[in-house]
Amino acid sequence: MSFTRMMEGNEAAAWGVKLSRVEVIPVYPITPQTELISAIASMIASGEMKAQYIKVEGEHTAMAAAIGASAAGARVFTSSAAQGILYMEEALWMPPGMRLPIVMCIVNRALAPLGGLRPDHNDSLLQRDTGWIQLYCENSQEVLDTIIQAYRIGEDRRVYLPVAVCYDGYFVSATATPVTVPGQEEVDRFLPPYKHELYSLMPEDYRRPQWGTNIARARYEVQKAMERAKGVIEEVDRSYRASFGRGYDGLLEEYSCEDAEAVLITMGSMTGTARDVIDEMREEGRRIGLVKMRCFRPFPSEELREMAKRYHAIGVVDRNTSYGSAGGGIIALEIARALYPLDDRPLLLDFHVGLGGSDVTMNQIRYMADRVLEALDRGKVEEEVEWVELLDLGEVM
Repeated sequence: MSFTRMMEGNEAAAWGVKLSRVEVIPVYPITPQTELISAIASMIASGEMKAQYIKVEGEHTAMAAAIGASAAGARVFTSSAAQGILYMEEALWMPPGMRLPIVMCIVNRALAPLGGLRPDHNDSLLQRDTGWIQLYCENSQEVLDTIIQAYRIGEDRRVYLPVAVCYDGYFVSATATPVTVPGQEEVDRFLPPYKHELYSLMPEDYRRPQWGTNIARARYEVQKAMERAKGVIEEVDRSYRASFGRGYDGLLEEYSCEDAEAVLITMGSMTGTARDVIDEMREEGRRIGLVKMRCFRPFPSEELREMAKRYHAIGVVDRNTSYGSAGGGIIALEIARALYPLDDRPLLLDFHVGLGGSDVTMNQIRYMADRVLEALDRGKVEEEVEWVELLDLGEVM
């Protein structure tokens, strides 16, 4: 039976894991995801959840154990953050090539040096080339729902790829918001038991993908699976909405974009603040909307090109840095490449904000929205990249 109560993001994630009937959970603690794995441990200890909980000596071993368990046919979950993800990175390249649908929560946290306990997105975005699907969550409810969706996406025979469910440390992981937890029977109807059709290490049922040692073929197959995953993500989200009454528009979510001539693009918890600012500006008659990027891998290039036909200026809010890049943050760089083939491209602005977990304020969101509208009015971009959080914008809102 479903119920609703206030719940932090880490607890919501634990409920998502429980409802997904995960069988093997190798984990190592690191702030701010420790409460997630502690909640899972409590569920197992109390008998609420039946799973093998493996306490390892580090994140590298956690992923190694996850790989072995998934290859042997178990539904697997793990989680980490920041330096833990970096320590795990060597093993992170294995599951995509082996086509293993492990689900991992990355509870975003700023990387050292000059990092902190609060989030930006460099720890997860650093893994953008490894072959993991990456889905980003705005709040606790979306965390729970996305974990359940992630297993159905990753275990789909058209995909067979691992999925990273990413959410901001503290702003989501330790902030309580209302969460509706679906009943186990409802989830069981939505998420069938896991059985891999390509891969098994069990002697009585030994199988593995048939491209052998051909590296180009193996990587091509992962790329094609990523491309197919776009349709599967949207399909699964529609099915989830039909089953549970909640959905997130698949890859990208447009908010208050009716008649909008310009948009801001956000990712993660800052989206909630941006919604409030966009509401205010729409009431003032300003023709700007908001687009939440929920899926970063596979990158929604075609969907962005369709949006670019309607919007004449786009402002990208990057909670990350890419030192020495062609210009701007990681999200803006990807969007620029996606829009490059268009003959009539919208103006593109990029803003650095929220680095190291600093607050993304309403004043900052409004400043960025104003800058996008100013570029639209002028018909050109005066400053392609702005470090907004270094500006003095007056009272923090």
